[in-house]
Amino acid sequence: MNVAIDRRTLLAAALASALPAAHAAKAPLLAGGDISALTWMERAGAVYRDRDGQPGDCLAILKRYGHNIARIRLYDRTGSGTGADGWYWPEGSMDLPDVLALSRRAKAQGLQIQFSFHYSDFWTNSKTQDPPHAWRRELARLPDDTARFERLLALVEQRTREVMKALVDQGTAPEFVSLGNEIEMGMLYPWGRTSDWPRLGALLKAGYAAVKAVSPASRVVLHLDGGGDVPKYRDWFDNARAQGVPWDVIGPSYYPFWTQKNVAQLMSFCDTISARYDSDLLIMEAGFNFSPTRHDGWPGQLENNGPYPASMSSPEGQRDFMAELLAACKSHPRVLGLLYWDPIMIANRKVGWALKEGSGEPGPNVVSNTTLFDFKGRALPVLDIWKQYTQ
Repeated sequence: MNVAIDRRTLLAAALASALPAAHAAKAPLLAGGDISALTWMERAGAVYRDRDGQPGDCLAILKRYGHNIARIRLYDRTGSGTGADGWYWPEGSMDLPDVLALSRRAKAQGLQIQFSFHYSDFWTNSKTQDPPHAWRRELARLPDDTARFERLLALVEQRTREVMKALVDQGTAPEFVSLGNEIEMGMLYPWGRTSDWPRLGALLKAGYAAVKAVSPASRVVLHLDGGGDVPKYRDWFDNARAQGVPWDVIGPSYYPFWTQKNVAQLMSFCDTISARYDSDLLIMEAGFNFSPTRHDGWPGQLENNGPYPASMSSPEGQRDFMAELLAACKSHPRVLGLLYWDPIMIANRKVGWALKEGSGEPGPNVVSNTTLFDFKGRALPVLDIWKQYTQ
Protein backbone atom coordinates (compact mmCIF):
# COMPACT_ATOMS: atom_id res chain seq x y z
CA MET A 1 0.00 0.00 0.00
CA ASN A 2 1.20 3.52 -0.82
CA VAL A 3 0.72 5.24 2.57
CA ALA A 4 1.04 8.76 1.16
CA ILE A 5 -1.66 8.16 -1.41
CA ASP A 6 -3.86 6.50 1.18
CA ARG A 7 -3.58 9.49 3.51
CA ARG A 8 -4.37 11.91 0.70
CA THR A 9 -7.42 9.84 -0.20
CA LEU A 10 -8.65 9.86 3.37
CA LEU A 11 -8.10 13.61 3.66
CA ALA A 12 -10.03 14.25 0.43
CA ALA A 13 -12.90 12.10 1.66
CA ALA A 14 -13.01 13.95 4.97
CA LEU A 15 -13.06 17.33 3.24
CA ALA A 16 -15.80 16.22 0.87
CA SER A 17 -17.96 15.05 3.76
CA ALA A 18 -17.54 18.44 5.41
CA LEU A 19 -18.80 20.41 2.40
CA PRO A 20 -22.23 22.04 2.72
CA ALA A 21 -25.06 20.11 1.14
CA ALA A 22 -25.47 22.77 -1.55
CA HIS A 23 -21.96 21.98 -2.84
CA ALA A 24 -22.29 18.21 -2.72
CA ALA A 25 -22.75 16.26 -5.93
CA LYS A 26 -26.30 16.76 -7.16
CA ALA A 27 -28.55 13.70 -7.52
CA PRO A 28 -29.85 12.85 -11.00
CA LEU A 29 -32.51 15.27 -12.19
CA LEU A 30 -36.08 14.16 -11.58
CA ALA A 31 -38.22 14.75 -14.66
CA GLY A 32 -41.62 13.28 -15.45
CA GLY A 33 -45.20 14.40 -15.45
CA ASP A 34 -48.76 14.11 -14.18
CA ILE A 35 -50.37 10.73 -14.95
CA SER A 36 -53.54 11.21 -12.90
CA ALA A 37 -55.98 10.93 -15.82
CA LEU A 38 -54.43 7.73 -17.19
CA THR A 39 -57.16 5.35 -15.97
CA TRP A 40 -59.83 7.57 -17.52
CA MET A 41 -57.85 7.80 -20.75
CA GLU A 42 -57.41 4.04 -21.00
CA ARG A 43 -61.07 3.34 -20.26
CA ALA A 44 -61.91 5.75 -23.09
CA GLY A 45 -59.79 3.68 -25.46
CA ALA A 46 -56.69 5.86 -25.64
CA VAL A 47 -53.72 4.18 -27.31
CA TYR A 48 -50.18 5.38 -26.69
CA ARG A 49 -47.41 4.77 -29.21
CA ASP A 50 -43.65 5.16 -29.09
CA ARG A 51 -41.61 7.22 -31.52
CA ASP A 52 -41.73 4.37 -34.06
CA GLY A 53 -45.51 4.20 -33.84
CA GLN A 54 -45.62 0.95 -31.87
CA PRO A 55 -48.39 0.78 -29.25
CA GLY A 56 -47.52 0.04 -25.64
CA ASP A 57 -48.17 0.78 -21.99
CA CYS A 58 -48.05 4.54 -21.51
CA LEU A 59 -45.90 4.44 -18.38
CA ALA A 60 -43.49 1.94 -19.91
CA ILE A 61 -43.05 4.24 -22.92
CA LEU A 62 -42.39 7.26 -20.71
CA LYS A 63 -39.95 5.28 -18.59
CA ARG A 64 -38.08 4.04 -21.67
CA TYR A 65 -37.59 7.62 -22.86
CA GLY A 66 -36.21 8.76 -19.52
CA HIS A 67 -39.09 9.69 -17.20
CA ASN A 68 -38.20 8.88 -13.60
CA ILE A 69 -41.03 10.43 -11.59
CA ALA A 70 -44.84 10.64 -11.86
CA ARG A 71 -47.27 13.04 -10.28
CA ILE A 72 -50.53 11.52 -9.00
CA ARG A 73 -53.42 13.68 -7.73
CA LEU A 74 -56.06 12.55 -5.22
CA TYR A 75 -59.65 13.80 -5.07
CA ASP A 76 -61.73 12.50 -2.20
CA ARG A 77 -64.78 11.37 -4.18
CA THR A 78 -65.48 11.63 -7.89
CA GLY A 79 -68.56 11.05 -10.02
CA SER A 80 -71.78 12.90 -10.79
CA GLY A 81 -72.80 15.31 -8.04
CA THR A 82 -69.30 15.78 -6.62
CA GLY A 83 -68.00 18.53 -8.87
CA ALA A 84 -68.74 22.23 -9.20
CA ASP A 85 -70.59 24.56 -11.57
CA GLY A 86 -72.18 21.64 -13.40
CA TRP A 87 -68.96 19.71 -14.06
CA TYR A 88 -67.38 16.68 -12.38
CA TRP A 89 -64.63 14.07 -12.66
CA PRO A 90 -65.74 10.59 -13.80
CA GLU A 91 -66.44 8.05 -11.10
CA GLY A 92 -63.50 5.74 -10.42
CA SER A 93 -60.96 8.27 -11.66
CA MET A 94 -58.48 9.95 -9.31
CA ASP A 95 -60.22 8.67 -6.18
CA LEU A 96 -58.34 6.61 -3.58
CA PRO A 97 -58.69 3.15 -5.21
CA ASP A 98 -57.58 4.59 -8.55
CA VAL A 99 -54.57 6.50 -7.23
CA LEU A 100 -53.44 3.46 -5.25
CA ALA A 101 -53.55 1.43 -8.47
CA LEU A 102 -51.68 4.16 -10.38
CA SER A 103 -49.08 4.29 -7.63
CA ARG A 104 -48.49 0.56 -7.95
CA ARG A 105 -48.10 0.89 -11.71
CA ALA A 106 -45.68 3.80 -11.34
CA LYS A 107 -43.53 1.99 -8.79
CA ALA A 108 -43.52 -1.16 -10.97
CA GLN A 109 -41.86 0.98 -13.65
CA GLY A 110 -39.28 2.24 -11.16
CA LEU A 111 -40.71 5.76 -11.05
CA GLN A 112 -40.61 8.00 -8.01
CA ILE A 113 -43.97 9.46 -6.97
CA GLN A 114 -45.08 13.00 -6.27
CA PHE A 115 -48.46 12.62 -4.55
CA SER A 116 -50.83 15.60 -4.44
CA PHE A 117 -53.66 15.94 -1.91
CA HIS A 118 -56.34 18.24 -3.33
CA TYR A 119 -58.53 17.99 -0.19
CA SER A 120 -61.51 18.36 -2.52
CA ASP A 121 -63.72 16.35 -4.88
CA PHE A 122 -62.80 18.49 -7.89
CA TRP A 123 -60.21 20.90 -9.30
CA THR A 124 -58.55 23.26 -6.85
CA ASN A 125 -56.50 26.37 -7.58
CA SER A 126 -56.37 29.97 -6.40
CA LYS A 127 -60.01 30.59 -7.37
CA THR A 128 -61.54 27.38 -6.03
CA GLN A 129 -60.56 25.38 -2.95
CA ASP A 130 -63.81 23.67 -2.01
CA PRO A 131 -63.59 21.06 0.76
CA PRO A 132 -65.00 17.61 -0.10
CA HIS A 133 -68.81 17.49 -0.17
CA ALA A 134 -68.93 14.97 2.69
CA TRP A 135 -66.79 17.28 4.84
CA ARG A 136 -69.00 20.25 4.07
CA ARG A 137 -72.12 18.36 5.11
CA GLU A 138 -70.50 17.29 8.36
CA LEU A 139 -69.19 20.77 9.15
CA ALA A 140 -72.58 22.36 8.44
CA ARG A 141 -74.13 20.38 11.32
CA LEU A 142 -71.76 21.88 13.90
CA PRO A 143 -72.91 24.76 16.10
CA ASP A 144 -70.40 27.50 15.24
CA ASP A 145 -67.39 28.45 13.16
CA THR A 146 -64.88 27.60 15.88
CA ALA A 147 -66.23 24.07 16.13
CA ARG A 148 -66.22 23.75 12.36
CA PHE A 149 -62.59 24.79 12.07
CA GLU A 150 -61.48 22.45 14.84
CA ARG A 151 -63.25 19.59 13.09
CA LEU A 152 -61.68 20.59 9.76
CA LEU A 153 -58.23 20.36 11.33
CA ALA A 154 -59.05 16.84 12.52
CA LEU A 155 -60.37 15.84 9.08
CA VAL A 156 -57.19 17.01 7.35
CA GLU A 157 -55.04 15.10 9.81
CA GLN A 158 -57.17 11.93 9.65
CA ARG A 159 -57.51 11.85 5.87
CA THR A 160 -53.82 12.54 5.29
CA ARG A 161 -52.82 9.76 7.69
CA GLU A 162 -55.34 7.34 6.17
CA VAL A 163 -54.14 7.88 2.62
CA MET A 164 -50.45 7.86 3.51
CA LYS A 165 -50.91 4.60 5.43
CA ALA A 166 -52.64 3.02 2.43
CA LEU A 167 -49.73 4.07 0.20
CA VAL A 168 -47.10 2.83 2.64
CA ASP A 169 -48.91 -0.45 3.31
CA GLN A 170 -48.87 -1.37 -0.38
CA GLY A 171 -45.19 -0.49 -0.73
CA THR A 172 -45.63 2.76 -2.66
CA ALA A 173 -44.63 5.44 -0.16
CA PRO A 174 -44.31 8.65 -2.20
CA GLU A 175 -41.01 10.45 -2.30
CA PHE A 176 -42.84 13.80 -2.38
CA VAL A 177 -46.24 14.85 -1.00
CA SER A 178 -47.92 18.19 -1.72
CA LEU A 179 -50.54 19.61 0.62
CA GLY A 180 -53.14 21.11 -1.70
CA ASN A 181 -52.73 22.34 -5.27
CA GLU A 182 -51.64 25.87 -6.19
CA ILE A 183 -52.45 27.21 -2.74
CA GLU A 184 -51.18 30.76 -3.26
CA MET A 185 -54.54 32.06 -1.96
CA GLY A 186 -54.92 29.29 0.59
CA MET A 187 -56.87 26.04 0.77
CA LEU A 188 -60.11 24.57 2.11
CA TYR A 189 -62.11 27.78 1.68
CA PRO A 190 -63.45 29.66 3.52
CA TRP A 191 -61.38 28.64 6.53
CA GLY A 192 -57.90 28.36 5.04
CA ARG A 193 -57.59 31.58 3.05
CA THR A 194 -54.39 33.62 3.19
CA SER A 195 -56.47 36.43 4.66
CA ASP A 196 -56.39 34.33 7.86
CA TRP A 197 -52.83 33.02 8.05
CA PRO A 198 -53.12 31.55 11.57
CA ARG A 199 -55.84 29.18 10.35
CA LEU A 200 -54.09 28.38 7.06
CA GLY A 201 -50.88 27.76 8.97
CA ALA A 202 -52.67 25.39 11.35
CA LEU A 203 -54.10 23.39 8.44
CA LEU A 204 -50.69 23.09 6.76
CA LYS A 205 -49.04 22.06 10.02
CA ALA A 206 -51.70 19.38 10.54
CA GLY A 207 -51.09 17.99 7.06
CA TYR A 208 -47.31 18.06 7.43
CA ALA A 209 -47.41 16.28 10.78
CA ALA A 210 -49.74 13.59 9.40
CA VAL A 211 -47.45 12.89 6.44
CA LYS A 212 -44.36 12.62 8.62
CA ALA A 213 -46.10 10.46 11.23
CA VAL A 214 -46.69 7.78 8.60
CA SER A 215 -43.80 8.29 6.16
CA PRO A 216 -40.97 10.36 7.65
CA ALA A 217 -38.87 10.10 4.48
CA SER A 218 -41.56 11.64 2.26
CA ARG A 219 -40.68 15.25 1.48
CA VAL A 220 -43.55 17.72 1.86
CA VAL A 221 -44.05 20.25 -0.95
CA LEU A 222 -45.94 23.55 -0.75
CA HIS A 223 -47.17 24.31 -4.27
CA LEU A 224 -48.00 27.76 -5.66
CA ASP A 225 -48.60 29.07 -9.16
CA GLY A 226 -46.61 31.83 -10.87
CA GLY A 227 -43.09 30.44 -10.87
CA GLY A 228 -40.87 33.46 -11.45
CA ASP A 229 -42.89 35.89 -9.31
CA VAL A 230 -40.43 36.67 -6.51
CA PRO A 231 -42.69 39.11 -4.56
CA LYS A 232 -45.55 36.58 -4.48
CA TYR A 233 -43.32 33.81 -3.12
CA ARG A 234 -41.52 36.08 -0.69
CA ASP A 235 -44.80 37.31 0.78
CA TRP A 236 -46.33 33.82 0.97
CA PHE A 237 -43.39 31.96 2.45
CA ASP A 238 -42.51 34.79 4.84
CA ASN A 239 -46.04 34.44 6.24
CA ALA A 240 -45.73 30.64 6.34
CA ARG A 241 -42.43 30.91 8.18
CA ALA A 242 -43.89 33.42 10.63
CA GLN A 243 -46.64 30.91 11.45
CA GLY A 244 -44.10 28.15 12.04
CA VAL A 245 -45.27 26.15 8.99
CA PRO A 246 -42.70 23.48 8.10
CA TRP A 247 -41.95 22.36 4.57
CA ASP A 248 -39.25 20.41 2.77
CA VAL A 249 -39.59 21.63 -0.82
CA ILE A 250 -41.04 24.71 -2.53
CA GLY A 251 -43.08 23.77 -5.61
CA PRO A 252 -43.71 26.45 -8.27
CA SER A 253 -45.84 26.02 -11.38
CA TYR A 254 -44.14 27.45 -14.47
CA TYR A 255 -45.84 28.11 -17.79
CA PRO A 256 -44.34 30.70 -20.19
CA PHE A 257 -47.89 31.57 -21.32
CA TRP A 258 -49.16 32.53 -17.87
CA THR A 259 -45.94 33.80 -16.32
CA GLN A 260 -44.59 35.59 -19.43
CA LYS A 261 -41.14 34.56 -18.25
CA ASN A 262 -38.44 32.63 -20.03
CA VAL A 263 -36.25 29.91 -18.56
CA ALA A 264 -33.44 32.31 -17.64
CA GLN A 265 -35.89 34.41 -15.63
CA LEU A 266 -37.23 31.29 -13.92
CA MET A 267 -33.70 30.28 -12.91
CA SER A 268 -33.05 33.74 -11.47
CA PHE A 269 -36.22 33.30 -9.41
CA CYS A 270 -34.97 29.89 -8.25
CA ASP A 271 -31.69 31.47 -7.16
CA THR A 272 -33.49 34.07 -5.07
CA ILE A 273 -36.11 31.83 -3.48
CA SER A 274 -33.83 28.89 -2.71
CA ALA A 275 -31.31 31.22 -1.05
CA ARG A 276 -33.90 33.17 0.95
CA TYR A 277 -35.47 30.03 2.43
CA ASP A 278 -32.53 27.61 2.16
CA SER A 279 -34.95 25.32 0.36
CA ASP A 280 -34.91 22.90 -2.55
CA LEU A 281 -37.42 23.46 -5.36
CA LEU A 282 -39.43 21.05 -7.49
CA ILE A 283 -41.15 22.55 -10.55
CA MET A 284 -44.61 21.09 -9.97
CA GLU A 285 -46.08 21.99 -13.35
CA ALA A 286 -44.63 23.08 -16.69
CA GLY A 287 -46.21 23.09 -20.12
CA PHE A 288 -45.58 24.22 -23.71
CA ASN A 289 -47.62 23.96 -26.91
CA PHE A 290 -46.56 21.60 -29.67
CA SER A 291 -49.36 23.03 -31.84
CA PRO A 292 -50.89 26.53 -31.86
CA THR A 293 -54.35 24.95 -31.54
CA ARG A 294 -55.76 21.81 -29.97
CA HIS A 295 -56.95 18.84 -32.06
CA ASP A 296 -60.32 20.45 -32.89
CA GLY A 297 -58.76 23.66 -34.19
CA TRP A 298 -59.64 25.82 -31.18
CA PRO A 299 -57.10 27.50 -28.87
CA GLY A 300 -56.06 25.37 -25.95
CA GLN A 301 -55.53 26.24 -22.31
CA LEU A 302 -52.15 27.73 -23.22
CA GLU A 303 -53.10 30.12 -26.00
CA ASN A 304 -49.45 30.70 -26.86
CA ASN A 305 -46.00 30.18 -25.41
CA GLY A 306 -45.51 33.59 -23.82
CA PRO A 307 -42.14 35.19 -24.56
CA TYR A 308 -41.20 32.38 -26.95
CA PRO A 309 -41.92 33.01 -30.66
CA ALA A 310 -45.08 31.66 -32.30
CA SER A 311 -42.89 29.52 -34.56
CA MET A 312 -42.00 27.40 -31.50
CA SER A 313 -45.59 26.16 -31.20
CA SER A 314 -44.47 23.05 -33.02
CA PRO A 315 -43.16 19.59 -32.10
CA GLU A 316 -39.60 20.79 -32.64
CA GLY A 317 -40.22 24.00 -30.68
CA GLN A 318 -41.63 22.04 -27.74
CA ARG A 319 -38.55 19.80 -27.85
CA ASP A 320 -36.17 22.77 -27.89
CA PHE A 321 -37.97 24.54 -25.04
CA MET A 322 -37.90 21.44 -22.87
CA ALA A 323 -34.22 20.88 -23.65
CA GLU A 324 -33.56 24.42 -22.41
CA LEU A 325 -35.69 23.95 -19.29
CA LEU A 326 -34.33 20.49 -18.42
CA ALA A 327 -30.74 21.62 -18.88
CA ALA A 328 -31.31 24.66 -16.66
CA CYS A 329 -32.96 22.58 -13.94
CA LYS A 330 -30.18 20.01 -14.08
CA SER A 331 -27.51 22.68 -13.66
CA HIS A 332 -29.22 24.46 -10.73
CA PRO A 333 -27.96 23.08 -7.39
CA ARG A 334 -31.30 23.46 -5.58
CA VAL A 335 -33.79 22.46 -8.31
CA LEU A 336 -34.63 18.79 -7.81
CA GLY A 337 -36.58 18.40 -11.05
CA LEU A 338 -39.83 19.11 -12.86
CA LEU A 339 -43.22 17.61 -13.59
CA TYR A 340 -44.82 18.19 -16.99
CA TRP A 341 -48.49 19.12 -17.36
CA ASP A 342 -50.21 17.17 -18.85
CA PRO A 343 -48.12 14.59 -20.70
CA ILE A 344 -50.76 11.90 -21.22
CA MET A 345 -54.18 13.59 -21.66
CA ILE A 346 -54.23 13.11 -25.42
CA ALA A 347 -57.05 13.91 -27.85
CA ASN A 348 -59.99 11.53 -27.31
CA ARG A 349 -63.66 12.22 -28.01
CA LYS A 350 -64.69 10.74 -24.63
CA VAL A 351 -62.27 12.80 -22.54
CA GLY A 352 -62.28 16.50 -21.72
CA TRP A 353 -61.29 18.79 -18.89
CA ALA A 354 -64.35 17.41 -17.01
CA LEU A 355 -67.78 15.86 -17.64
CA LYS A 356 -71.05 17.79 -17.85
CA GLU A 357 -73.74 17.07 -15.25
CA GLY A 358 -76.86 15.58 -16.78
CA SER A 359 -75.42 14.55 -20.13
CA GLY A 360 -72.09 13.12 -18.98
CA GLU A 361 -70.54 14.63 -22.11
CA PRO A 362 -66.94 15.78 -21.90
CA GLY A 363 -65.97 19.41 -22.12
CA PRO A 364 -63.13 20.36 -24.46
CA ASN A 365 -59.74 18.76 -23.91
CA VAL A 366 -57.87 22.00 -23.38
CA VAL A 367 -54.42 20.38 -23.08
CA SER A 368 -54.48 18.12 -26.14
CA ASN A 369 -51.93 20.41 -27.83
CA THR A 370 -49.51 20.46 -24.88
CA THR A 371 -49.13 16.72 -24.20
CA LEU A 372 -46.00 14.64 -24.89
CA PHE A 373 -47.92 12.57 -27.46
CA ASP A 374 -49.42 13.95 -30.66
CA PHE A 375 -53.11 14.05 -31.57
CA LYS A 376 -52.94 10.39 -32.63
CA GLY A 377 -51.16 9.24 -29.48
CA ARG A 378 -47.66 8.93 -30.94
CA ALA A 379 -44.71 10.08 -28.82
CA LEU A 380 -43.47 13.53 -29.82
CA PRO A 381 -39.84 14.53 -30.55
CA VAL A 382 -39.53 16.03 -27.06
CA LEU A 383 -39.19 12.52 -25.66
CA ASP A 384 -36.06 11.93 -27.74
CA ILE A 385 -34.08 14.34 -25.57
CA TRP A 386 -35.51 13.47 -22.13
CA LYS A 387 -33.12 10.72 -21.12
CA GLN A 388 -29.96 12.79 -21.56
CA TYR A 389 -31.09 15.00 -18.66
CA THR A 390 -32.29 12.31 -16.24
CA GLN A 391 -29.43 9.83 -16.41
